[in-house]
Amino acid sequence: MSDARPPAPPAKASGLRRHRALMARLAAGPAPEAVILGDSLAAGWPGRDLDWATGHPTLNLGLPGDRVQTTRWRLAAMAAFAIRPRLAVVMVGTNSFADGVSPEAIVAGLGALVVLLRAAWAPPLIVLATVPWREPSFGRSEAGRLALNAAIGELARIDALALLACDAALGPDPATSLEADRLHLNPRGYAALGAALASLVRPCLPRPG
Repeated sequence: MSDARPPAPPAKASGLRRHRALMARLAAGPAPEAVILGDSLAAGWPGRDLDWATGHPTLNLGLPGDRVQTTRWRLAAMAAFAIRPRLAVVMVGTNSFADGVSPEAIVAGLGALVVLLRAAWAPPLIVLATVPWREPSFGRSEAGRLALNAAIGELARIDALALLACDAALGPDPATSLEADRLHLNPRGYAALGAALASLVRPCLPRPG
């Protein structure tokens, strides 16, 4: 397997500011019962829909523009807060793929991210999302995305992670679940992913109370 890219901070000053704001939310408490990490696909998940899908109050730690190595860098910083969420959802990889990073390197990075997540917060359940369909980027084929998702599925199997299979959740016409930019999810897309996520986590994590 190719080596993962080393952890790296957000490339833009706006990303660093948003990262610091998320750090401040963690510091202010209360400790979240569930978290989601990743890029704009994670960050854009509406809070009420995400809480319903996980069955728990969920802190959204997604950051637009994240690559796998960026999420790793941010998690290393956030690990200073000894929270103990019952559930962590990881949804990152589409930007790395669009950058031309190989599926092998992306999956190696995701594996390193899971190791760090378990060491830092020890969530009993980790959900790893595949990369949803997007308008193909220059030089990146649909076959390459499917190969990446197959490798993500294998990582989930080996590491005993729950797998949120986005293609299956979004159905045969995924473009109807995307905004006009053909990348970001629209409300229909988040509703479909939410239903799939709920079916994964609710049998494992009964609702509180």
